[in-house]
Amino acid sequence: MPRRENGGGTRVLKDDEPARKSPIPLRGPVLVIGAIVLALILGAILISRGPDSGTAPDNPAPSGKASDVAGGSSLTGASTAGQTAASRLIEGVPVGYSRSREGAIAAAVNYEIARSSARYLTDSGSRERILKTIMASDAAAGQIKDDNAAGARFYSALGLTADTADKLIARASPLGSKAVSYSPEVATVSVWMSGIVGLPTPNAPVPVSASWTTYTLVLVWRDGDWKTSSISVTPGPTPLQTTGQQPTSTDVFTSMDKDFDAPPYVG
Repeated sequence: MPRRENGGGTRVLKDDEPARKSPIPLRGPVLVIGAIVLALILGAILISRGPDSGTAPDNPAPSGKASDVAGGSSLTGASTAGQTAASRLIEGVPVGYSRSREGAIAAAVNYEIARSSARYLTDSGSRERILKTIMASDAAAGQIKDDNAAGARFYSALGLTADTADKLIARASPLGSKAVSYSPEVATVSVWMSGIVGLPTPNAPVPVSASWTTYTLVLVWRDGDWKTSSISVTPGPTPLQTTGQQPTSTDVFTSMDKDFDAPPYVG
């Protein structure tokens, strides 16, 4: 699905380019999964995993392609106060965070952005590579198994086929983040996200729908970076959805998805 690059004040971060700090507060976009789909797949795709055993993860080699970024190739320069932003990309995901509360928060938000893109939801190969990048080594295999099983149910629930998968709209934004607990070794971060997912086609089993979800990630410091050892999810907080606005036509959704940059990573 085509995406514009370097638009709307965003930039592409190259694998060997150090990220720069900015005083702008954390507010970059992220994604959630539609309400109907949530009931079908969240139990598997966002299942809690046990704590990491302490084994250092095997880091894949950088892909070298900024266009591999899940959720779009653009990265903002925004970061929380005092945060050292990600320093490089692996499989399109920003990695290389500071060993700090702010670094752990940025990692959690970006890891959930990576797990929320259309590419992640429909391409098992990309999904596996992303999970190997963001998960602790002993947690990766189980999460890959769960997310692959959920991906199959996702395909069925949305009526996706090889011909329609590239039409899927999936975008998310973080509405807020919270460090539930922090130490230099282990951090627990909750990320409140809003997003849309669905097919912009007539009579789609799940039309483009919105949802609100809170993800909680337990991160461990391994091999010089924050890695995810477990992920859990709770619905909401969900706002009143009767604003008086009429649903947008499928044609407009298709056009907007092609013409607007995908949600950028933070940091």
